[in-house]
Amino acid sequence: MPKFSDLRIITKVACCFLLLGAVIGGAIWFAAGRMEHSSEVYSKIIANDVEAVIRTQRAMRGVSDQARLMWLMISEDDLIELKKIAKEAQDVRQRMLADLADARKLAPAYEKEFDHVDSLAKSVFNDYPIVEKAALENNSEEAARYGKRLISRQSEMRKSLAEVNNGLDKTMKEKSAAAAAEVTQTVRMTGLAVALTLAAVLALAFAIVQIGIARPIAGLVAQMRKLAAGDFNIELPWLGRKDEVGEIAAAVDVVADKVGATIGNIKLAAADVTSASAEISTSTTDLSQRTEEQAASLEQTSASMEEIASTVKKNAENARQANAFVSETDTVAARGGEVVGNAVDAMARIEESSGKISDIIGVIDEIARQTNLLALNAAVEAARAGEAGRGFAVVAAEVRSLAQRSSQAAKDIKGLITNSNAQVKDGVDLVNKAGAALGEIVSSIRKVTDIVAQIAHASEEQAAGIEQVNRALAQMDEVTQQNSALVEENAATAKTLEHQAKAMDERVAAFRLRGSETAEGRQAPVARTIAPAKARAAAPAQKPVRQLKQTSASGGGPVRRMQADLADAVNADDWKEF
Repeated sequence: MPKFSDLRIITKVACCFLLLGAVIGGAIWFAAGRMEHSSEVYSKIIANDVEAVIRTQRAMRGVSDQARLMWLMISEDDLIELKKIAKEAQDVRQRMLADLADARKLAPAYEKEFDHVDSLAKSVFNDYPIVEKAALENNSEEAARYGKRLISRQSEMRKSLAEVNNGLDKTMKEKSAAAAAEVTQTVRMTGLAVALTLAAVLALAFAIVQIGIARPIAGLVAQMRKLAAGDFNIELPWLGRKDEVGEIAAAVDVVADKVGATIGNIKLAAADVTSASAEISTSTTDLSQRTEEQAASLEQTSASMEEIASTVKKNAENARQANAFVSETDTVAARGGEVVGNAVDAMARIEESSGKISDIIGVIDEIARQTNLLALNAAVEAARAGEAGRGFAVVAAEVRSLAQRSSQAAKDIKGLITNSNAQVKDGVDLVNKAGAALGEIVSSIRKVTDIVAQIAHASEEQAAGIEQVNRALAQMDEVTQQNSALVEENAATAKTLEHQAKAMDERVAAFRLRGSETAEGRQAPVARTIAPAKARAAAPAQKPVRQLKQTSASGGGPVRRMQADLADAVNADDWKEF
């Protein structure tokens, strides 16, 4: 039979859960039995006491209905309605007697009370037919007299039924409280028993898990932490176990052996990488310094050319704006000349119209003069006529006065038109002079426009030439920047490689290997110092931008390839010349 420690972890956990499940199942079975008993008690209460209370209350409502129907019969005169009420009262009596019989059976403890109620019911029901008969015979006084007698007995009957109902209700509440207390006690006892049993089972399960699972795993974790810290001298006393803990211990032992051997090889390789990275870092740093100097000089030249190009562009733009402004001025001046010509024509037409008006006024003056003469002749003829021509003389006088005022107005208007003609002539002369001056201005503006256009054209040609020079410098600067970036990238890669190699050597040195699996560190050679080369006057050979970009893109290859490329670059004649 296998030992408990050799069982699989899932089997151990399953045993704990099975034990816990058995305890919980037993507790549920016990609680279910007790709850079933409480349910039976509640069922009996509902079947007997509650039903007895309901029957008693229905009997009380029957007594009240009997009293109500009795007074309806006493007050009703219609024979048909009286028969309906009598029939309803008979049905109420039968239901009430049935309810009293059922309540007596359900509550045998109240036999004496029910006997008293029955005696009252018999006395009421014996006299009730007398009230019905008197009501049917339309003898209201006799029916009312017997009805008053029945009222007191019905009241006593309701009082007795109320006492019985209160007693039944009190008994029902006491039984319900007892049943509830029993249920509460059952729940408390069941909960206490389950809690104690669960505590015992959980303690046993905790002991099993702690001894069989947690403690060995904690020991493995401690050894694995030592392994993670770099100490491969670990002890694994659980290698003989057949569960998961034993398998993990065997795996950790294999990892310690294989990783230890790998770390020993890494220590040897780290020394070689440190030595090579130191030489690469020294060479690329020198190359980076020389390339940065060349890039800085070219960048200054490019910045100066950009400032010159910006100034020339601004001059060309100002010349174009001036040309545009002069063109607009020429257009405005031409429009002003047209406006002046139109004004001259308008004034000529005004002068012509004034002449015509003057002629018309002359005609009006002549008509007024002739009208005055005719009025004078008419006045003379009226004077000759004597008394008969007096009215005609008055009319002739008025006509003469009107003709004189018309003549005077015509003279005034003619004087005003004469002055207006003189002023129009002066305005025409001034407008003609203004038109001549505008013509001279337009001619001068056109000359200025031609000169400004020539300046703008020359500035644009100058800006285009400087732009070509600037593009050439920008291309040279881009190529130089790419070269500088390539060299800086290589230098940074070399520095990073050197730091990482040293860091790797330091980290590998922290590992403690098993037995004699230790690697002796090799002494890194001293990096040789390369003096910066002097700048030569010869310009470097231009190479296509695309080829330089491809070279920059391939700079992130493996370390061995980078070392070989940098070594060739240092020894190349073109690079030294650059």
